[in-house]
Amino acid sequence: MIQFKEKKYVTSVPRNITCILGADIGGTNSNFGIFQVRDERPILLLSLHVKSKEIKEFPLAVNDLLSFVKQTYGITISHALFAAAGVVSPDKDYSKPTNLPIIIDAAEIKKATELTCVYVVNDFEVIGYGLDLIAPKDLVLVNKGVARERANKAILGAGTGLGKCIMIWEQDRDQYIPIASEGGHEDFAVQNGLELELVEFIKHREKRPCNISWEDVLSGQGIQRIYQFFHARSNDGRDAVREQLPHPDEIFNARNDDQHSRDTFELYTALYARCAKNFALDVLACGGVYIAGGIAANNLEMFKLPQFMDEFVNCGKQAELLKEVPIWVITDYNVSLYGAAAYLLIENMCD
Repeated sequence: MIQFKEKKYVTSVPRNITCILGADIGGTNSNFGIFQVRDERPILLLSLHVKSKEIKEFPLAVNDLLSFVKQTYGITISHALFAAAGVVSPDKDYSKPTNLPIIIDAAEIKKATELTCVYVVNDFEVIGYGLDLIAPKDLVLVNKGVARERANKAILGAGTGLGKCIMIWEQDRDQYIPIASEGGHEDFAVQNGLELELVEFIKHREKRPCNISWEDVLSGQGIQRIYQFFHARSNDGRDAVREQLPHPDEIFNARNDDQHSRDTFELYTALYARCAKNFALDVLACGGVYIAGGIAANNLEMFKLPQFMDEFVNCGKQAELLKEVPIWVITDYNVSLYGAAAYLLIENMCD
């Protein structure tokens, strides 16, 4: 039986009630939120967490979680939505997460559990539903800009992979509707000699038969690849490729003491800004850009570097437009859980 790490958000978890389950299944971490519905609004009571690599059979893991919640709190759950990092079936009932060996199949989950209503949705799509449910303090302003009312918005974020989502205002519903994207797998287009060296380095070291994507450089592994690259091109004779690579957090945390870490932090910052800029232009995100993911939330200093805004507005013909685009960093890691629960309620998926 899987052992979950538990976190409570209320002084006392109500007993013997019915709740809904909103979950975020990422490439590194899987997070499950137990929500009570009050006045048609999801209230997060507790969350349960496990490393995704510990999940071998997803339906059995869900059954373990439901059993724990029922035995511990007497909470019954019949409705659930699982946000997956990857492409989801048109019926929102199946996904093979991009960076995991498991499959999330609504039919199989219902067979193995007491759940009667199960949906699967893209992980960044649910972030769009969670934005209005997090505290204003958990949106850190990077560029004030001037948000245009009902204009398109863009959400992107780096973690194990790189996710994106487009927010479009729907007049008939009087609300924003999130549209899933797989833009993280678009080609990374180099702009100078250093970046060309980086691409050739990755292709050679990893024997890549295909182009290098944005996700290859803007992710946890991307941080390590850039760090490897700076080691390999330096004159100190060290080869980080043949050493035990530091964790991405360790690389960034050492930026004030280690030149390779500092170079990695600064290049990563510029590339993150460029990716955000390109997405803002693709979407015409005059309503704002929201940056999600643990890498951004845990490294807010990145957005104070001149490299970020310099690169974000580095556009000959639309620089003035980009200067007016508001940018926020989402620092509430539970935004996906809120969004998953809200999706079930807003879309009335289980009526």
